[in-house]
Amino acid sequence: MLKVAIPGFEPMEFDHLVLDFNGTIAFDGNIIRGVEPAISMLAQLVTVHILSADTNQNVTQQVAHLPVTTRVVNSAYQLQEKLEYVEALGAESVCAIGNGNVDTDMLKKAELGIAILGQEGLSPKALLVADVLMPDIVSALESLVNPARLKATLRT
Repeated sequence: MLKVAIPGFEPMEFDHLVLDFNGTIAFDGNIIRGVEPAISMLAQLVTVHILSADTNQNVTQQVAHLPVTTRVVNSAYQLQEKLEYVEALGAESVCAIGNGNVDTDMLKKAELGIAILGQEGLSPKALLVADVLMPDIVSALESLVNPARLKATLRT
């Protein structure tokens, strides 16, 4: 379990980290440098889930060596399937990270939604519903291990 206490907020306790694949932890279908060690470290605290429409048809291969649960979602229903996945986990125990239009509902529903501005860009809709914006995925993942960074951004 990962605990984050932020002044002005109820304490947050996460059992699950839900990550979008393409555009979030991967660029052009390849995992971004620095993501693997961060996921391995976080997997000691929470269950890490990777959701993808598998655009490049390689998500399973890319994450096979990581301690994660992977779910390939139907590309026509990604928005709904990602939301339903977060709800099934118990949204109050989920931190979700994404960057696209198809991530908006899961970012909004999760206890903590983090939007990242990666090399593939960031949907303005995802930005508007997220609790925090991070410049890249490695910064986002590191902020979960060093929650003082989240405190500085989110406290009231």
